[in-house]
Amino acid sequence: MDKYLAQLLADIAYSTANVSSPHPTGEQSDNIWDWISDEEEDKTAPRRLLEDWTGIRKAQLPPDEQLTDEQVQLLFEALKKMLDAYNWMFVLQIQVPERIQYRALRDNFDQEAICKRWHMGFFELCKKGTPHGECALGEEYCHCAFFAEMFSHFVDEELTPEEERRRHLEIEIRHLKRKYDDDWMKYYPYHLDPNYDDENGNPYDYGFGEDFDEEADEDDWWRK
Repeated sequence: MDKYLAQLLADIAYSTANVSSPHPTGEQSDNIWDWISDEEEDKTAPRRLLEDWTGIRKAQLPPDEQLTDEQVQLLFEALKKMLDAYNWMFVLQIQVPERIQYRALRDNFDQEAICKRWHMGFFELCKKGTPHGECALGEEYCHCAFFAEMFSHFVDEELTPEEERRRHLEIEIRHLKRKYDDDWMKYYPYHLDPNYDDENGNPYDYGFGEDFDEEADEDDWWRK
């Protein structure tokens, strides 16, 4: 397995360093006037099977039960780096054991990717139509079930800006507690909590303060 894994890691590294783009090349391809919204890019961007685009096949990826913890880590990190290079990010919103993450990545590697240029694309964690709790992440770590539960007690209603901000604060805290457990306060969303607004009612600025204002002024030099 070590010899096979070394060759597979080399293939993944080659794919990472040689991303083929379906978009036009040259100066016009990055013209800011060609920018479109994320929603529009989802509809119009080219699509490719991830296996064809990267040159890495799902069948090449060993099942996790055939790998040691160290091998899982090496392979998983290499695959995530490759996906980042293809702008098809593997992102989880809660803490999940690495072996289960690798299992989900392998299980869903035969998916179609959206070849985005202006926005980030995200690796699909579940096959469409999979019931909650039955995906490769399992019942405990299923993201679809997590978000369904998070929003289950919220109803669609007209809210004042203050009420909407409180709602966002509550949702974010629930998310952080699930993602970071006892360390969630390290990531507290002060900007959403009106108790941390300054004397003028401005949201918490994460320590930017005057330096942030100075940078904003510098960015406006051309207006003066």
